[in-house]
Amino acid sequence: MRHYPQKVENYTNAFLVTAGLTLFMAFFTLAAVKGIVWVMLAAALIDTFIRAGEARLRASKVGEDN
Repeated sequence: MRHYPQKVENYTNAFLVTAGLTLFMAFFTLAAVKGIVWVMLAAALIDTFIRAGEARLRASKVGEDN
């Protein structure tokens, strides 16, 4: 007889809240130390990396469909 693992808790929301709070604290600290311009630059850089990763993932999925 084969035993399958039990279902586990879904911690996605807890992770997203924690990640959001960590980013908020990092941006707040950066603003206090360097100023708001550095916060804007850091946020734009993070957004660029996220969008590039998403585009790369989407392109690899299109290649798999063929």
